[in-house]
Amino acid sequence: MKLSSPRARLRPLLRSARLLSAVALAVPALVAVGAAPAAAAPGENAPVEFDFGDCPDQLPVGADPANWQCAVIVLGGGTMKLGSMTQQITEPITITMQGGFDPATSEPINIFVSMRSKAMTVPDGALGIPGTGSLPLLGLSVKTKYVGNFRLYTTEQGQYASTMDMRIKLKNDLLGDNCYIGSKKAPVSLNLVGDDNSVEWFDNAIAMKMNDTAFSVPASSCGLLGWLVDFRAGLPSASGNNAANFQMYLTSKSYTELFPAMRTQARTAGSTAPKLTDLVASLFGSRK
Repeated sequence: MKLSSPRARLRPLLRSARLLSAVALAVPALVAVGAAPAAAAPGENAPVEFDFGDCPDQLPVGADPANWQCAVIVLGGGTMKLGSMTQQITEPITITMQGGFDPATSEPINIFVSMRSKAMTVPDGALGIPGTGSLPLLGLSVKTKYVGNFRLYTTEQGQYASTMDMRIKLKNDLLGDNCYIGSKKAPVSLNLVGDDNSVEWFDNAIAMKMNDTAFSVPASSCGLLGWLVDFRAGLPSASGNNAANFQMYLTSKSYTELFPAMRTQARTAGSTAPKLTDLVASLFGSRK
């Protein structure tokens, strides 16, 4: 029988150690002085729906399923201010991602999978005049579109944080089907930081407020009527004049729980499924 090398026998221990390190990095966000996380009533789930249907059934080559998870993030409320236009988040924005350890470097990594969102009605319509949103040709709706750069991490101060580039599609009978605030080359780039005082644990998720007030917003790309959109929204808008305030809910499941067939591929033994607190900590395990 061929014996494995000492290095091979140590790999599971090294990865376990990295998981503990990731937990240690993320814990300060939850135990900061004056920011003790609240706990929902026993048996209470988050007030949003989580759908794991977008979770891929494949992992990076060489990945250990025992060290990987699929997370679902729901932005279930809040507001987004772009220039002079403020929009309530009236429809959930759902992000699916994979999290685990890079098979080559053993460093924690996030892999974006999908963003799903629905159009949200702008109450004051295309002209920004109260009561005109339901009039013919003046109705306006917005929908978020993912561009790139999604990442979860922990700040040097121990706060949970996330980056994400997006563009906002505007739909109106006169604007056509290719009207956006932000573009693939010049997106709206968010660097959201969690509010420690808002952290709350449910039975099935963690919740917190995520905020960014430092991003800038470019002019729209809406063709001949772009000037009207820019006038309506006050674009372009410099840093300090915009704000994203989201109510975030996050849950996660290990790959060996999501796809039981992967248990036979797992190289790191575990008698029970990881706790949600540990999964969340490892998702935010890297520093920026």
